[in-house]
Formats: sequence, C-alpha cells, structure tokens
Amino acid sequence: MHGNEYSPAVSHGIAGRAREGDKCLTVVREAGVAIVTLNRPRRRNALNRDLLQTVRQVVGELRFDIDTHVVVLTGAGDSFCAGVDISDGARRNFYMPPQQNERLYQESGQDVVWGLLTLPQVTVAAVNGPAVGWGTGLATSCDFRFMSDSAFFRIPEIGYGMYYDVGCLYGLLSLVGPAQAKRMTMLGEDIHADEARRIGLADRIVNRPDLMAMTRQWALKMASRDADAVRVAKRHIYASTVGGKRHLASLEIELMSCYYGSNGDRYEGLAARAQNRHPEFSREGSKR
Repeated sequence: MHGNEYSPAVSHGIAGRAREGDKCLTVVREAGVAIVTLNRPRRRNALNRDLLQTVRQVVGELRFDIDTHVVVLTGAGDSFCAGVDISDGARRNFYMPPQQNERLYQESGQDVVWGLLTLPQVTVAAVNGPAVGWGTGLATSCDFRFMSDSAFFRIPEIGYGMYYDVGCLYGLLSLVGPAQAKRMTMLGEDIHADEARRIGLADRIVNRPDLMAMTRQWALKMASRDADAVRVAKRHIYASTVGGKRHLASLEIELMSCYYGSNGDRYEGLAARAQNRHPEFSREGSKR
C-alpha cells in the first residue's frame, strides 16, 4: 500500500504558497484500488479553491492510470463534504487564478463532475458523513454510493439564492428521477440513509465504524474483475443515461454566469445565514 499527499495545486496557477504539511487531499493505492480522501476535516472537507483544483488535477491523473481499476472517494474526519467553503477567507480567494470569474469556476466545477462521471475506472463514494451541496454532487458523480448509517445528503443552494450548478444535477437525475430531484433541490430537505437507499441514492448502508473496511473489501473484489469489460459496460450505461445531458451542461455555464451577474441574491442568502435571519431575495418584476 502506498500513497500520495497533495498540497494545493500550484501547477494549475493558484496564487500563494502552501504551508508545509498542508495536504488538502490524499491518495492511497493498493492492488488496483485508489482511495482518494478529501482532507480538510476542520472545515468538514468543504471545497475551497485549492481543494477544488486539486480534485480536478487528481481526477485528470487517474484517467491515465492503467494500473488503477477502482477509485474510492471519501472524506477525512466525520464529514464527506460540506459543499463549497463559504467562510470569509475561502470566499475572498475563490475567484483567483485559474477561476477568476464565475464562468471559469463553472468550467472548473464541470471538469470535476464530468471527469468523475467519465472515469474509465469504477468509482464508489464512501459517504462517511454529511454530503452537502457539492458533497452530494461528488457522490452522485460516482458509480456507487456506500453510506454511513449516520450520514445524510442535502442540497441547500436555492435557500441561499444559488443554483445547484456545475453539472451536478444530471447525475442526481439519473439516480432518483425528476420528482425526487425537484424535492431535493427546491426544498433542500435532508435525505438520511434509509430514505437514500429507498429512493436509489445509496447502494449500501453500513455502520459508521465499518464503512471504510467494507468499502475497501468491495473495491478490492471489484478490482479483480475484467477491467475492459467493466469499462465497456460503464461507458454504455453512461451514454444511455447521464451522457445525454452533456449538451445541457455546456449551456449551464453561460446561464449561471448570467444569473449570478444579474442579481445579488447569493450575497443576501449568505448574509442572512450568517446573521441567522430570513433572506430578503429579489423578486421578479419587483422594484429594487
């Protein structure tokens, strides 16, 4: 068993120097399996600019790793991923190279989502804790989801004046269908383990202490199967389901850039959250 630790991805043009020992993501390889761990437990593995770009880099590298047949994605600590990091420090640095504006961020995010969806390897999310926003998107971009009995999914973006973007919607749709996707995105309700299994969002529910051991055992077994046959099956299923939405995702980049440029609802939503009050969003046709 051997591993790699990734500092913020300076190779992608990110400004600033990583602190010694500041590893935002780790990759451990064993017998055809790569375990990729989001490693910001103090921020519940929320995606800041550095972690987003590092995930993008690692997914790109895995695409050409012919010795890896299964990729496991999980989070350090008690959370899978808390979504985009909305802390003041993270937001100040979010729109810096290589994503200096909303359109470039949308492209970065879609690179990660569609990169995961189209990896030649089998992918499994070991959802060890809350998977919120982007966290749900990362999980639904994987082929399988093994879920801790204490974990849950949540998509809160609309409540903050945002949209569930960067292509995350299409993997969710392919799993749960439009009715449940509307419920999750429009209402932002928590989907706990038993319900996630019932609606097709989780494949297995595992006691929290046993999650990684069971996932690793399953991944090693899957890695022993015929990699070429598995890859063909995956691509065929992808083409028949979520792949058909790829053209919509290209439009989403421009739509989201226009949406966020036309109103300040996301700033009001985040301010209301910080101040523990109800947001006062703009209304179509109302005077500002």
